[in-house]
Amino acid sequence: MKSTSKPRKSITRKEWVKHWCPPRPLAGLEAVEKIMNRHVQVTCPESRLVVAVIALAIQDCLDRSDSKQRHEARRFILGPGLQHWCDLVGLHVDFVRAIARKAGYLASEEHHWQRVSSKALLTKPVANASKPSIPPIICY
Repeated sequence: MKSTSKPRKSITRKEWVKHWCPPRPLAGLEAVEKIMNRHVQVTCPESRLVVAVIALAIQDCLDRSDSKQRHEARRFILGPGLQHWCDLVGLHVDFVRAIARKAGYLASEEHHWQRVSSKALLTKPVANASKPSIPPIICY
């Protein structure tokens, strides 16, 4: 007699989650960095390093994977912290923000959230009977 075991059927539920899908930038990060390097007052390795830090913060404004890093980068670019870095190399803050905005790196947070479906697996937790339970510690 043949034993036909039925495969276990997993129960899934469709859930809707919000996912941030920013548009692709209009210009590459190398082009943005090159434009900023052209406008620094003194060209030296230190000024190129400062421009690279600012460019990295601009790139992090579109980070899809880490929302905390994205918010910190946007706060840096749009806040007063950028002024100190721009003063080190002689860049104007509004110029840097305009480059980031026109290149597409400062996309609106509210306009690019999309609802996507994801399947959630519904399972019941199974108690592991092979391990003995640990007795509670009683202090006298």
